Amino acid sequence: MTRAMTAILGGLKDVIFGRLTWLALINLVVAGTITVFAARAGLTYLVPLIPDSGGWLGYISMAGSFVASVAVIVLAIALSPAISMVVGGALFDIAAERIEKKVGAPTSKGVPIEQGILNGLRIALPALALNLLVIPLYFIPVVNAFTFYVLNGFLMGREYATITAARHMSYQDAVALRKRFGSSVFMIGLACSLVPFLAPLVGASAMTRFIHSVR
Repeated sequence: MTRAMTAILGGLKDVIFGRLTWLALINLVVAGTITVFAARAGLTYLVPLIPDSGGWLGYISMAGSFVASVAVIVLAIALSPAISMVVGGALFDIAAERIEKKVGAPTSKGVPIEQGILNGLRIALPALALNLLVIPLYFIPVVNAFTFYVLNGFLMGREYATITAARHMSYQDAVALRKRFGSSVFMIGLACSLVPFLAPLVGASAMTRFIHSVR
């Protein structure tokens, strides 16, 4: 656990005022913009589909519009981790390579940018599917935050650890290493889920530091 906490703090430092600040800003701006536009599109094109009515039906129509607006915003929040993962997939390996040089990790095998995007999609699709599946829970106070962070923390930790370890070993060995340090991997993933639009860069740094420390 101490190694995990050290890795998390190092990852946050690299992202806030370190080697990954500009990459993190790119991910934040692009992923954040896509999420905002998705929410605005929903509010612009979906909510107006609810018909206006007069009399007491007008109150039902107003309530329906309000509920629909809240639902669109909740949906955008649910989509935000997956959007960030896709965008961050192209930046993940660039960030990991920079941190490997910083911490003196062995030279890893290069990952083409198209493979990085595919890795991002591989992480994003399960996150998207599961976040959509648990959307009803996002309307329950307290439960929504717990579900969001634990679910996405598990997914981010699992995939970021595997991708990072696979830069230095076979995929099978990377999975075995991830399972061996499952609780630490989850802790790092949970930290990433707290900053969804910066998660890929925090994950790249923290996981690189952690994998290097336990190899």
